Amino acid sequence: MANLHSTYPSIDREPAIPVTGIAATPPDARRRPEPPNSETTVPELRKHSVFSDTLVKLLETTAAVVEPGITDASPAIQELVESWCELHGYAPDDDETPSIIAHQAVFALLLKGTLYEWHHQRGDLPEFTGDARENFQLASEETGDPAFTPCTLDEILWSVEEADTTAVTEARDRLLKSTQPATDIGRLYETLILGDHRRVLGQYRTPQSLGQVMRTWATSGGDVVLDPGMGAGELSGPFHPDWEISTDPDHVHGIDRSPLAALAGRTAQTIAGQQHEARRSDFFDVEPTDLDRDVDAVLCNPPYTRHDSLPSAYKDELNAQAEELTGLDIPKTSPLYSYFYYHLRQFLDVGDRAAVLTPHHFLERDYGESLKRFLLREFDIRALLLDNPENESKFDTAQTTDMVVFLEATDEPDTGVTRFIRVDENPGVETKLEAVQNGIHGETDWGAINCIEQSELNPEERWDNLFDLNPDELPDLRPLSDIAEVHRGLQTGENDFFCLSQEQVESWGIDPQYLSRIVPKRRYFDGYDVRADDWANFDEQGRPTWLLYHLDRLPGVPETTYDDEDERAYWSEDSMNTDQAPSIVGYLRHGLTNHDKLPTRSSVHGRDPWYRVERGDTAPILVTPMSRSEFRAILNETNARHLNNYYGVYPDATMSRQGQRALLAYLNYVFADNGVSQYRRQLVGGLQKFEPGDVGEIPVIDPREQPDDVVATLAECFDELREAARCNQDETAVIERIDTVVRRLQ
Repeated sequence: MANLHSTYPSIDREPAIPVTGIAATPPDARRRPEPPNSETTVPELRKHSVFSDTLVKLLETTAAVVEPGITDASPAIQELVESWCELHGYAPDDDETPSIIAHQAVFALLLKGTLYEWHHQRGDLPEFTGDARENFQLASEETGDPAFTPCTLDEILWSVEEADTTAVTEARDRLLKSTQPATDIGRLYETLILGDHRRVLGQYRTPQSLGQVMRTWATSGGDVVLDPGMGAGELSGPFHPDWEISTDPDHVHGIDRSPLAALAGRTAQTIAGQQHEARRSDFFDVEPTDLDRDVDAVLCNPPYTRHDSLPSAYKDELNAQAEELTGLDIPKTSPLYSYFYYHLRQFLDVGDRAAVLTPHHFLERDYGESLKRFLLREFDIRALLLDNPENESKFDTAQTTDMVVFLEATDEPDTGVTRFIRVDENPGVETKLEAVQNGIHGETDWGAINCIEQSELNPEERWDNLFDLNPDELPDLRPLSDIAEVHRGLQTGENDFFCLSQEQVESWGIDPQYLSRIVPKRRYFDGYDVRADDWANFDEQGRPTWLLYHLDRLPGVPETTYDDEDERAYWSEDSMNTDQAPSIVGYLRHGLTNHDKLPTRSSVHGRDPWYRVERGDTAPILVTPMSRSEFRAILNETNARHLNNYYGVYPDATMSRQGQRALLAYLNYVFADNGVSQYRRQLVGGLQKFEPGDVGEIPVIDPREQPDDVVATLAECFDELREAARCNQDETAVIERIDTVVRRLQ
């Protein structure tokens, strides 16, 4: 659990409220048995996890009791819900919001109960009895621990009548037995809050093995560590609460925007015996003078929010702040994580270190030029460690390829070697650390290390190809968005009504002037193209390939009014006269009275008139947005429009038809080779998805810049590919031929 604090940040941010660290068990009082091997950098200790299905079930059952009270909340509680949603960047009117908040509330209850029990076992508080609200108020008064200060989730929980939370408070000692509290707390939260909901909140827990590499490299005994976006504290907590090794922090400054995230981090750090201060604040509101101790190291897994997901005013504010700090011109297309790099430098003195876990995209994107220039100027860039993009991300819910950037603050940059480390197969924490610190140039049995003098790095050039030992052999690629526009398909509001088969059209006698062809759903054909002569086959199979499209206001069709409370549309019965009407009018009337779902679709009845679907141009290239196996780029040789089961790709007008087919060959080549794993999103059940912006980020060749013979060959390969699919022939040989052509471009 991390990065809650600044995903979709509100402009009206909460003030920075320091959550002063309680007196954790003093270092000299903690049990410190000697490790099995005192020279071991990362301890191999017997670990005890308290994560269990029983605990998850207990919390889920309690959340199910709490949820109805949130759904039917009073105006006062609804105002609290809206405030909580605004702070965390999700919609209060979403159907899933009550479930999210109910689970968060019982999770927070468990964490506070855990802290209460921690204090009780040390004699600070009496045994927990009776009402949780009263106990937490007593704890706040007796200990002065701000963790017990009521927050929005508490008020929501207390307002839910007859919500039995006893089982949760009775489990308050479960987490205290953990030897890896940050991992257990983070895993527990990830299990309670489904993956789609965490993506909305920008919550991606740092993989434990990467956290070990980062912490061991960046810190040493007695260090004060800054952990912005602390979450459950996976990055900055001790390796094991029973003893200290030389890399355990002496003190941790944890920063998180969310009260829940700050509570999770505080709980984990307390159980682990880590001296800390948890601060509820937006990281960009915190200055070095706000902290009571100088920082020696920064460990950071910032949120990966893209620029177009940030409120405009907030983005402008961040950009102005970063430009003032750095003196650089910073593109406003920079994602949120890039601003963390700019802001964290001021907390470090010369020789201090930072390990930052981010996507690798800035190495190749235009917005990354200013960031690379900044890193070269302010740091010795010791290493960049990248998991091969062909591997699955360790973030099973995040759209990213893992890359850790190892930085040491300096006032004399360009003096050392930067190691670009590619990990094809995980060699373990120790080997990664050795590669970062002393890696020798060359291939390894698990990847490759490319050692380059920092003085030779050019911020105007791409760095992503430097993870290859022969970087000059990579083709010149650019984001698809540079040469084409990518747009969602049309949304009808109710496809089952607005999309018709040929049989339905004939049965109703609908005039062709009201119809437009649409590309059928992906499951109805398995090829790489759609042709005009395909319609006969689709029509024979009864596929819905007609769309009610060319409709403006028609006499005789009732106007509707949608009632939000009843969640359905109404119309004047007088408008439903029995007069003879054109067939299209009859079909529309019939839909209102006889279609099961049409009257309930608010998106339909918010239009004027309700039967006029949105407009869109025919796209020459279509991309499937979801898949369980592989994605596909499809040539549309018809005038058919596409619905939202496709994304439309509209190449620049200067690209020829042959160039479009060459582009299609390249796209299907990278889809088949899984070369887009870092751009797709993993959904529940193995389903994978692209957003339009994801498709636009895919690196591609620009056919307009390639030799004519190459373009012709790739176009021919695409023709072979689509014919092979139509004839049910093996496509492997064609993909291999495309691979050969692409490699000759290198």
